[in-house]
Amino acid sequence: MELPSDQETLDLVDRIQRGEEGAWDALYRRYHDELLFVVRMNLGKKLRGALESEDVLQSVALAAFRALPDFEPNGPDSMRRFLHTLVLNKIRDRADHFGAQKRAGGVQLTDTIAAALGGDAGPPTYYESERFERLERALRQLPEDMREVVLLRKIDDMPSKEVARLVGSSDAAVRKLYSRAMARLTLLLGEDAAS
Repeated sequence: MELPSDQETLDLVDRIQRGEEGAWDALYRRYHDELLFVVRMNLGKKLRGALESEDVLQSVALAAFRALPDFEPNGPDSMRRFLHTLVLNKIRDRADHFGAQKRAGGVQLTDTIAAALGGDAGPPTYYESERFERLERALRQLPEDMREVVLLRKIDDMPSKEVARLVGSSDAAVRKLYSRAMARLTLLLGEDAAS
């Protein structure tokens, strides 16, 4: 996945902080597909059935817009890390909300109810739909452990030692699993492109 240039991103943030119209739209478009992809890959099956990915993304965009006046970069890819953190926090908040409803005796979010809600029935609305839909399809074909390692390493840009800590494995095992996952993902993407 090609990342937006750090300097161009920081220039856009500076323009937003100075009140330049149009800079926010440019920043939003720059990160839209990547963030929508992160939302879709991190929503569990039940939440995907109950929530619109675009709604989560819009909520993240609003939070980012409100926070940008005080945003200060702290190293390479700081905007990307900031936006990914907002996405993961928003998803966690929504999951906590559904969990609280369940504990309080509210409507349980079973697979049947999630399907009936219809939430995210249509395909995501990517600007570069072919590229991200292919990647999404290929990732969903990977076993769960491989998909998780790829998402943490490649999408969330975590070092393998941090991924190992999160998944409860050794660094060497994570590196080996990541290597196998990327090889399989490359094969799946090649098959998808050929069909």
